[in-house]
Amino acid sequence: MAHTIPATMIAAVYKPGYVDLVLEKDYPIRKIEDDEILLKVSACGVCHSDVFFLSGVGLDTRTYVLGHEISGKPVQLGSKVDKKIQIGKLYSVFLTVSIPADTTIGTGADGGYAQYVIVKPENLVEVPENVSPEAAAAASDAGTTAYNAVKHTAGVTKGMKVLIFGAGGLGHLAVQFAKHLGATVYVCDFKPAARQLALSLGADDAFDLIDMTNKTAAGFTVDCTIDFVANNQTFNLAMAALKGNAVKWPLTQRLVMVGVSADTLSFSTSSTVYTGVQIFTNVYGPENALEEVLDLISKGIIRPHIETVPLAQIQKAIDDLRGREYTSFISANKYMS
Repeated sequence: MAHTIPATMIAAVYKPGYVDLVLEKDYPIRKIEDDEILLKVSACGVCHSDVFFLSGVGLDTRTYVLGHEISGKPVQLGSKVDKKIQIGKLYSVFLTVSIPADTTIGTGADGGYAQYVIVKPENLVEVPENVSPEAAAAASDAGTTAYNAVKHTAGVTKGMKVLIFGAGGLGHLAVQFAKHLGATVYVCDFKPAARQLALSLGADDAFDLIDMTNKTAAGFTVDCTIDFVANNQTFNLAMAALKGNAVKWPLTQRLVMVGVSADTLSFSTSSTVYTGVQIFTNVYGPENALEEVLDLISKGIIRPHIETVPLAQIQKAIDDLRGREYTSFISANKYMS
């Protein structure tokens, strides 16, 4: 039976000058182009980058629907879309990131804090039958980003010692990816609940910031650090945990920055050149990373820790992220008519 497409929908919208999302009940649904797909949103992750956009730091003058960690089911295909895309099948949305992000879904183009979102065939990755819409949304960005940071950017392999800063929506997935790859995993987080979650997911030990400071002062070292917080304190602790190692070739002492903060980080060239510490940043990941993450979730190897909220409460989720109240991936869903 054909899906009836309404003219308008409920959507949580970014508007210039507003620090909060604007919930609109009659946001227009435009007609799709020949190479586009109308996706009925099943779930959409709430991301710290949305908090960043709402802060006004980017001076964005556009109005659009936020939300870029999306899963959903096609309800309408453009005439040029390959028929292998199945109506009613669950897909995870892979982001084709543009720089600047004018046309990236949820960061310039309309995103997933809505009942429908328009995508293209290259955005869709099929979700295994036993993976939930919420987990598929988590995989689309949080999972892909964390997996790429651990496996490719940090180059984690069996036997390595890995220190992860921040065990929230991305960090708790990174703990599991690193353990899956055979690493010894340490976690640093100021929240007791986050440390406990990390331990329950396989972390070998978890520390607060005071414990971590004392341990590095006493000579604690690791092979690589992955930082989902990225402020001055975590950066300096990461450097301290890496610099105590003897320089080995090939260089494996990597500091990977995934998080974004307002802090200006600084280091001397001698702190890297003469210690072998390499500093990397990580942004998202390739499509095959998303495919691999979905497969690991399907097999039960990776277990996303997820809380769900209805779209009507999306602003509370944003506010709680601002206050760093969450230790899990947050999925906005259960709001579709």
